[in-house]
Amino acid sequence: MNVPGATTNFVTLLSYELRSHSVAAAENGTSAASQSHANPNIREWTKQIARGDEAAFTGFHEQYSLRIYKYLLVLARGNELDAREVLQTVMLKAAKSFKVFDEEPKLWAWLGRLARNAYVDLRRTRNRQGKFVSLDHPDSAVSQPEASENRMVSAMAQVVENLTPDERELIRSAYVDECPLQALADETGQTYKALESRLGRLRLKIKTQLLNQLRHE
Repeated sequence: MNVPGATTNFVTLLSYELRSHSVAAAENGTSAASQSHANPNIREWTKQIARGDEAAFTGFHEQYSLRIYKYLLVLARGNELDAREVLQTVMLKAAKSFKVFDEEPKLWAWLGRLARNAYVDLRRTRNRQGKFVSLDHPDSAVSQPEASENRMVSAMAQVVENLTPDERELIRSAYVDECPLQALADETGQTYKALESRLGRLRLKIKTQLLNQLRHE
């Protein structure tokens, strides 16, 4: 079975987190993540993946790679390179030994264990190679995937709250409402290139603050 390459990037993460926050707020705090990953026929789907169905595994990768990456990003305290490296390991392990599940929460719990164990293995390997890596276990407060998702949501919400009203409106329009950039540029009296540059600076600002929060929590 071919395992798709990692396609996770910060724009994808930013868009997902902002949309999830908006959906959860609109539905009085209902978890957007649990809704997004619901599958009414989870047993049949996971059977197909376990049998080596590439289309089914590709669908799994598309649905879960970002979610696993977010969990790893929290475990790695904002270290993007480690999170991406471990994500590839998790996907390879999942492809080789996928199991059949009757419920989505059990699938997610299994993936969470794969991710956490792979992250601990990475740190142990680096320690044996003489690199300075703490072998303390990941923070017990985020060792469970659900707790890490809550921390990511909380960190992103705090970063967005620290933006100016104009910055929040621009981020919402571009990444939640997904307005065409040319339309946004015309509306704000900017050139397309100027708006692109502004969004790039704003993404970098959000990314820097988010990763700093994860490092120091």
